[in-house]
Amino acid sequence: MGGQLISWLGDALKQLAYSSMAAFLAHYRALSNAATEPNGKHPLTTAERETLAAMQSLMEALAPDERTLLLADAVNDQRRCRSNEETRRRERAEHKLRRLLQTNGVLRD
Repeated sequence: MGGQLISWLGDALKQLAYSSMAAFLAHYRALSNAATEPNGKHPLTTAERETLAAMQSLMEALAPDERTLLLADAVNDQRRCRSNEETRRRERAEHKLRRLLQTNGVLRD
């Protein structure tokens, strides 16, 4: 069963292709929000659920605090001043995610 899951995730990852990390994160947010929407107003299709599972497997390679920094609300984030330390932590998380996406062939340069 484990081998089938790895094979399935590999197949799902091959389907993903993004021109930027921002595009990946925006798509991840949209699917995550739809999946957790109350009353299932916009239920995910089977393909969308598979895509979200593959994206979640990638995101789980990051530490929880790194995921939080990357998924922070961009609008609110721009309005507040970040400390130098927080800025560096976010930049490191972005670099780590970029390498992860490139290694898995998800980010197209």
